Amino acid sequence: MEIQKLKIGYLFDYKNQTWKVTDIYKINWDDGSKTTEYKVKDKNGIVRYLMVELVRKQRPNYTFWEKLHDIDHFLAQINQTESDYVAINNAKFPKQFYYKNVEYNFDERCDGTCYYDSESERVNSLDYTNSRDDRFFSIQLWDDEIEICTGKTISKSEIKNIQERKIAIGDSISVFFSKYFVGIIFISFMLLTFALQKCSKSTWNGNRDPNDSTKVHRSTNNYYRGRSSRGYGK
Repeated sequence: MEIQKLKIGYLFDYKNQTWKVTDIYKINWDDGSKTTEYKVKDKNGIVRYLMVELVRKQRPNYTFWEKLHDIDHFLAQINQTESDYVAINNAKFPKQFYYKNVEYNFDERCDGTCYYDSESERVNSLDYTNSRDDRFFSIQLWDDEIEICTGKTISKSEIKNIQERKIAIGDSISVFFSKYFVGIIFISFMLLTFALQKCSKSTWNGNRDPNDSTKVHRSTNNYYRGRSSRGYGK
């Protein structure tokens, strides 16, 4: 099976480990190239990214990436040691730096649009490479965050044993609830509100004793309470 046919839930082997595809992102770059990014996870919960880059009239490029988690520490280090910068808007980053004993040099800036489900988001990426062009470093500015990743070139043959995972009923239910959690909560709240209103109307208007001074008697006018709701987005 071709790597480009991977879908969410599929499994494959890389470096003697089995990885499961959990998300898929597609990026259309302004220079005409396209990238498909597969978020993958192993049995220990380690997250990596398999990236397939398509450039016109060229063979696909395959790379394997991981994110930096301590971004603030990294930025503090490079700001103290470097003075030659490349800028995106008001953000400045060095053109050359060392990370884990590898020297990275600025290669190019790439701007594009990332698509995920029905959402889209602009991304500005500063791309760095080492002298052999087989190790990569990427600083990406999204709408509301900075992501920093390191990657390396891999060959297509290193991705082995691609197979479709048969999703159990329990997994399907879990995926459904995680995807539509907000909608389920909203509908449940509406049903609960409706049920309470029906119960309240029955309690107040049904078989009341006019001589019971502990009860509050209301007119037959309808009683309602307005409320507002806001959508939840990325």
